Amino acid sequence: MESLAFLAVIIISITLIGGPIAVALTFLPQRLLPLAVIKILASLIAFIAILVGVMLIINVNSIGARIIGLIGAACGVIAIYRVINIIPKLK
Repeated sequence: MESLAFLAVIIISITLIGGPIAVALTFLPQRLLPLAVIKILASLIAFIAILVGVMLIINVNSIGARIIGLIGAACGVIAIYRVINIIPKLK
């Protein structure tokens, strides 16, 4: 039962922490990391957060898990939008 609890914590933390981290990566200045690295990391983390968030929204009947999935998926979509539309204009 312990391993099931750890798995649940990992799944929820990927969504709840991954989405905001992806958004935060899009606000990093280019002097800290190269632009390509920021785009790749933010896109990868956002994509994973969206996938796990949608999985939580669809498969779980709890309203709390659906809200957590919605937060993660929304942050992931915002991060991908910023990577595609806003970051190239910052040059």
